[in-house]
Amino acid sequence: MIRFHDLTATDADIAVLTVFYQDHYAAEFPDPDERESLANMIEYLRLREQGWYGHNNYHIILASINGVTVGCSVVDYFAEPNAGMIEFLMVVPAFRNAGVGRAILAETERVLESDATAGAGAPLAHVFAEINDPFVPTGTPDNLDPADRALVWDRWGFRGLDLPYVQPALSETQEPVTNLLLICKTFGEPCTPRTVRSAVADYVRWAMRVEDPERCPEFQALAAHLATLGSVGMFSLARYVGRPIPHARPLTAPTDPDWAAAMALYRTAFGTTEYGIPESEFTQEYPVPLHFWTLRRTPTSAVAGLVTFFILTTAGFGGYGLFTDDLRGIGALRPTIAQVELQMLADRPTTRGWYIEVAPKTNPAPFRAVGFIELPIRYTVPSPNGDELPATLMYKPIGRHYSPALPTKSEVKVAVREIREVVYGFQPGEPIHRP
Repeated sequence: MIRFHDLTATDADIAVLTVFYQDHYAAEFPDPDERESLANMIEYLRLREQGWYGHNNYHIILASINGVTVGCSVVDYFAEPNAGMIEFLMVVPAFRNAGVGRAILAETERVLESDATAGAGAPLAHVFAEINDPFVPTGTPDNLDPADRALVWDRWGFRGLDLPYVQPALSETQEPVTNLLLICKTFGEPCTPRTVRSAVADYVRWAMRVEDPERCPEFQALAAHLATLGSVGMFSLARYVGRPIPHARPLTAPTDPDWAAAMALYRTAFGTTEYGIPESEFTQEYPVPLHFWTLRRTPTSAVAGLVTFFILTTAGFGGYGLFTDDLRGIGALRPTIAQVELQMLADRPTTRGWYIEVAPKTNPAPFRAVGFIELPIRYTVPSPNGDELPATLMYKPIGRHYSPALPTKSEVKVAVREIREVVYGFQPGEPIHRP
């Protein structure tokens, strides 16, 4: 049975917190800019006992089984937005995948509900939290795959907020954290721009000790964005990381049982067009990773699509992609893009964006809808017979962006040259466009 203990400022509880911090907390925050100090956590417990929080509150909730600590949550309650902000929720690795995290969340929500009754005189309206954005790698190893973490919070009822969120620095010796998603779980009330503004302002004021959040640059930027919104967009964390559809399966060789079905789809869509390539090129060796995936609606259904893409040294590059009727009209493009981008980052974490070629008869609107931008350059695709075929070159930065994040002209030129040399077999130094 899991037991919970809402720590106080007693010497005994501070000793327990110190052991937990040293044994588990520090390891769960490998990025020092995300890590609250032990001294601050102890100080917050003391301030709570002194009544410093007023109608707000602060909790460090330890979970244990048979006297062994198995997890913890650190959470604030803010009365004005009637919302909680989970700073930290973790399960000791040896006790994961056993329902401990969900139990800690349930206890945390119960405590926040009690705070709401006392502080706002109403049922709890929202719980916010921060998680690492799977599409913004930092170079610091994470304690859990960010995509897996997003799926966990999705199962717990949280959704992503479509906002440009940056966590202000926790102290004068730390830096703002730019790789976070702000997520939210609502309890019957809509999450409005005003609610988000109030909750983040209180978070900055009470958790980061910024007396006037309006003077905090990160809060100023968020507040300015919120002022332009009539409502706050919320998105499924599962779909954000490409789940549950489509189901992608890598192909590695013609002996693969899906190879014939994939080639049949390819021949139908591209094989007789001037933009097609000999099927033998799908099996040739390239100096960079080439991925060839089949796509299905479910893991056991028939092959209903395919996608190919490269991870170049300068950027990603999308090759062929198609959906049959089984994947059309169900919103499968965006999660497919997400799975491709996660693979690109897995292969080369420094990848910041990728290119695709769009033939003249292909409608670019669906690609624009998922974040691709048409580049204003003359672009052609070399055909197997040596002709140069007209096409539109489109670019998408990895992940979400709220302002144009286009490559420079020189970056595009370098990328196009690499595409020509690696994908199409041009020799280094050969002209970009053949006469």
